[in-house]
Formats: sequence, structure tokens, C-alpha cells
Amino acid sequence: MSIATETVTTKSEMNAQYGPKLRTALPGPNARRVVEADDRVISPSYTRSYPMVAKRGRGVRVEDVDGNEFLDFAAGIAVVSTGHCHPDVVRAIHDQSARLIHMSGTDFYYTPQVRLAETLARLAPGEHPKRVFFTNSGAEAIEAALKLARKHTGRHRVAVQFAFGVDRVIQSTDAGQREHGAIEFPACGHFLQTRGHVAANLHDF
Repeated sequence: MSIATETVTTKSEMNAQYGPKLRTALPGPNARRVVEADDRVISPSYTRSYPMVAKRGRGVRVEDVDGNEFLDFAAGIAVVSTGHCHPDVVRAIHDQSARLIHMSGTDFYYTPQVRLAETLARLAPGEHPKRVFFTNSGAEAIEAALKLARKHTGRHRVAVQFAFGVDRVIQSTDAGQREHGAIEFPACGHFLQTRGHVAANLHDF
């Protein structure tokens, strides 16, 4: 039995087969209309990296409203690690939405939530007992980690290497004062702001 295979030999052939497919100038006319409407009605506090207006996705590819296809190397900001619209994920979403769309896990109990926590606890390293804290965002996860670290160590100062999620925690917290490169927050305590540099007085922490 012979198996026919297609061999791609040049970079241009690789790009034609697997690369992005651009059909208009970027952004296209439909995308520009959406962006202009967005400017009129959406809060300017939203950060946008590029005027790409998504329409649909499949696997690593995302198509915009003008038919241009892009490769999503960010996995939808790290929430679609199996690719866009993976059939198993779509099926699970469909089944769940047909059964129950929403139930607040902070107010009531729900079997799938317990099962997911059991799975995560089992996969987490270490033999000690574990508990799971579900959050809505990376910012909430970082804030919870800071509070847990302060509770466990008894220390109230945190040295911060600024990153995207931490910036969101800092920006969304009711800021108090900034002095000598440090930031004081009523909710989170005292932060030493490093922004990519090693702090000189880490021994104070």
C-alpha cells in the first residue's frame, strides 16, 4: 500500500499553505467601520494591540470581518490552548449550556465545579492536601496569591517584577501613595516597584 504525501519544499510554498492570508489592506473596510463605531461607544480604557476585528476562528487561524486570515500565536490570550473552536470544547459548551448556563459557585454548590477542583488538585505537584480557588481573571489570581503569601509568611511587603497581570492588579486597586519607587495600597499592602530592575533594598522585605 502506498501513501501519497504532499511535500512543501520552499518558504513561499510553506507560507502559501500555512501562513496568513491577506485579502485586503489592513485594516479592511469592514474592520475600519467596526473600529470607528467602537471608538464612539466603547470605553477608551480598553487596551487594543491591533485593529483586527475577529469574526470566526478554527484551530490556530482567526478570520476577520474582511476575510483576512491571521495566525493566533497568543491562543486567544491563553484561553484556547486547544485552538479556536476545538470540536470537543464546542461539544462540551453546547452540552453544558443546554443543561445549566450559570450558577454562582460562591453562593451555591455544583458537582462539575467540585470535579474540576479534584482534577486540578490531583494534577498539582506535591503529596500534601490541596484546595482550589477559582477566579475570573489573571489579575484576581495574582491578588489572591499576594494575599495568601502575606497571610502565610506574616509579612506585609511584596517585591513586584511588573508584568501584565500585576499591572492590572496595581491599576485596579485603590492606590494610596507612591514614594521612592514604592507603592502603598490599602488592599494589598506595600509593593516595591522594580519594573524589570532588581530592587536595591530587598532585605527590607
